[in-house]
Amino acid sequence: MASQIGAPDATYGFIGLGNMGFGMAKNVRQKIPSSSKMIVCELVTSQRDEFCKTVEGDIETAETPKELAEKCDIIISSLPNGKAVKIVYLDSSTGILAGCSKDSQKLVLETSTIEASTSLEVRKAVEEALPSSEFLDAPVSGGIPPAHAGTLTFMVGGSKDVFEKAKPVMATMGKSENLILCGGPGAGLATKQINNYIAYCSYVALCEGMNTGLKFGLDPKTLNDVINASSGQCWNSLHMNPVKGVIPNSSASRDFKPGFTVELAQGVTRQMTKLMEEVGAKSMFGPVMDDIWARAVENPLCKAQESRSIYRLFSEDNGQHLGKVKIE
Repeated sequence: MASQIGAPDATYGFIGLGNMGFGMAKNVRQKIPSSSKMIVCELVTSQRDEFCKTVEGDIETAETPKELAEKCDIIISSLPNGKAVKIVYLDSSTGILAGCSKDSQKLVLETSTIEASTSLEVRKAVEEALPSSEFLDAPVSGGIPPAHAGTLTFMVGGSKDVFEKAKPVMATMGKSENLILCGGPGAGLATKQINNYIAYCSYVALCEGMNTGLKFGLDPKTLNDVINASSGQCWNSLHMNPVKGVIPNSSASRDFKPGFTVELAQGVTRQMTKLMEEVGAKSMFGPVMDDIWARAVENPLCKAQESRSIYRLFSEDNGQHLGKVKIE
């Protein structure tokens, strides 16, 4: 059956079936034409096997990005960090570029949340090695449930022509109205880093507010309802209140398991502080955020837990796990 949203009939390659990539790849396979082939590449074989077992459609596996690139017209990558992206694309033995001839015509969507400078380095290598191919930095926002639901937001950096060409592919994974061209190369990632930083800063404020309310004796559900009807409303107060029982589907309701870990959150926060340094932007919250995450990744209350578990640093042991960061 042909795709209702116009995804082209082609051979699709998807690299990275982790927390986000699994749901994204599932939606690609479900929404592209049934005649299209999908090839997946994932280092964790149990994750790869689970994908092949549970997702219907024509799916093959590749042992390396090189093998995948040799067979695919459209390549999508969803990887945990910049180091992994560089290996996947640039490794001379196993990387994507090693599997492409100079006249290859690939459409490449790099959806990982990494440093803009790393993405620009990879883009330059792709453009030099494959002048007939097209590359977009296209990080996503929304979290794991929207990745599975196919309702992500895409923040895209690149040319308008390539963006328009790629929209039907991105629409298999995200809302068509939330596919946003943010500017030229790197702009998608810069936008994503700013968005992530604002979200985590507002979450820290929410943690402080909810903890204060509980200590005062306020009902947490009523407090959150008032916040959401007032000027304190934010994405986290709507979807991820840190107090268990306030929002049924929040990470707190699962005792902060599983999900986007504090280690990954530390990484994306550092991406933003690095970006601010690179462009010479003044920062006041940056040192505070760096300090919170540095403590979280070492503290058993949060280590390897979902990122919003940092609430425990505020609510347990009278906040003794947090330090005092003073901005001069």
